[in-house]
Amino acid sequence: LVPGAGPEVTREGALAALLRGRLKHDLLGGVPTGPALLELDRPGGPVVLISLPPAGRSTNDRRYPIALLGSTGLLTSGSTRIDGLVSVTDIATGRLRAVPTNDAVETLERLDDRIDSNDRLRLPLTILLVSLVVALALARPRLALRVLLVALAANLWLEQWLALLAGAAALALPLGLACSSILVIYLASLGLDAETVALSPLGPSQSGRFYGVNNLLGTLLLAPALVGAALLGRAGVLVGALGLLVVGGNRFGADGGGLVVLTTAYLVLALRWRRIEVTPRVLALGAAGVVALALGVLALDALTGAESHVTRAVGDGPVALAGDLADRLELSVRRTLASPGATAIVFAGLALLAWIATRRPRRPLLDALLAGLAVSLLVNDTPADVVAIGAAAALALLRAPGAVAAEARSDSG
Repeated sequence: LVPGAGPEVTREGALAALLRGRLKHDLLGGVPTGPALLELDRPGGPVVLISLPPAGRSTNDRRYPIALLGSTGLLTSGSTRIDGLVSVTDIATGRLRAVPTNDAVETLERLDDRIDSNDRLRLPLTILLVSLVVALALARPRLALRVLLVALAANLWLEQWLALLAGAAALALPLGLACSSILVIYLASLGLDAETVALSPLGPSQSGRFYGVNNLLGTLLLAPALVGAALLGRAGVLVGALGLLVVGGNRFGADGGGLVVLTTAYLVLALRWRRIEVTPRVLALGAAGVVALALGVLALDALTGAESHVTRAVGDGPVALAGDLADRLELSVRRTLASPGATAIVFAGLALLAWIATRRPRRPLLDALLAGLAVSLLVNDTPADVVAIGAAAALALLRAPGAVAAEARSDSG
């Protein structure tokens, strides 16, 4: 059982989340408010035994025991989509269910070790990736975008055949096809076995977000989604639809913020291709189009019976969505100021992005990426991930316009 969201957790916050069926991030106070959905020690109904964090503040890097009396196997829920892992909110919301397994203890130990390993690896791997992309963008620009694709392929190491297939596509195919292949493979991975991405080193942290595409992966996928759509001519429309499904589909990435980001980037790419002058009217129509398209994707997905935290958030109405956006902005600021390292990364990355944005001539692909990153900083809540990966990808596009043009001729030919 995961007791809360954020770097630390308290017993008070975990108990409030247990009773109310909702989380509040530690950096925003950690104690959710609202009506209680269940009562402790109430007779009748299923009996759930749980352990909560001790009194005071604890680092949120430990999972706690939970048992549903009368059930066998492993507990899971629709909020985690991981066998053996549930959120403290799942009890009040009634999402707990049991799945059969041959060896529950061994499976739980392996799961716990994998989550701990990912927590240790995520930051150094991200720093290594950003450093490598920046270095290649400066020294060997043609290779920089390929490194992003190889990193996305290697991230699927839990399914080695998928990782090898993605790696071969990233290195051997023309750039447009390589980018599209990565999207197809991620779609298959997310749809067939959500744990492959959920428990990957660059995937969700298992602390508030459990499955699908997180902000780090969403930013990594942004450049391939744009490059693939740009290089494949008329088939680029299909690549665009594929990208939206991978990132925003409830059965796949389930990333509402990422869906808005990618929709914005595709819109800017289309406007720049058609050389449409950006006026206040165009901006207003574009914003309305982004919202309509994002909601349309979610609505079509919901008609098939798919559900996620994104559809539930949209179903709460515009006031709740506005409150969620305000919380994300506050959380972004708090995360940026939480440590000198985070502050340095965000401001250095923003400075690099500002410099890139002033370079001439302006190119549609780069403008689309920059627009997507700007929106991501507004609708997502991990600015260091967005800025670091985004700045590296933007530098790669800035330094390799000739390579992209050559690949475009190769793909179309």
